[in-house]
Amino acid sequence: MNPAPDPVNLTELMNTHAPSLHRYAARLIRDADAARDVVQQVFIRLSQLGESKRPAPAAAKSWLYRCTHNLAVDNIRADQRRKRLHEEHAHLQIINQPETHTHKLDQVLRLVDRLDEKQRAVLLLRLQEGLSYREIAETTGLKEGHVGYLLHHAVSQLTQWVHGEEPA
Repeated sequence: MNPAPDPVNLTELMNTHAPSLHRYAARLIRDADAARDVVQQVFIRLSQLGESKRPAPAAAKSWLYRCTHNLAVDNIRADQRRKRLHEEHAHLQIINQPETHTHKLDQVLRLVDRLDEKQRAVLLLRLQEGLSYREIAETTGLKEGHVGYLLHHAVSQLTQWVHGEEPA
């Protein structure tokens, strides 16, 4: 069984080196919160080392920087893997969408631009932002009844355009 680390020595090392280790890790990772986690992990690792494996006082600073560097690089690599996986997943989502769905969505979005300004505004506030008729009325200065009227006619017009008809 390993003897418990000397808390005074560990505390002294933390007080002396943690700020500079954090600066170093933050510059490598470019994320102050992740750098704090790295430095915390460094000192956890140091505290878990047995007396025989703990670096000598003269080598402690080098050991702390080496450990910080290694953990920061591990963090960067893990972050790059996560980003790559997210990008691959997003790309697969786009590829796996049916061609007709993507085409119809693009067509509808182009048609929304053809609506008059008031219809387009209330339609986007309702569908894109999820506002209620009352909230749309407050936002636009229109009456609630007029918001409903504009939405009804905007949807009717879009439906006709999607089916290739020109509105009357």
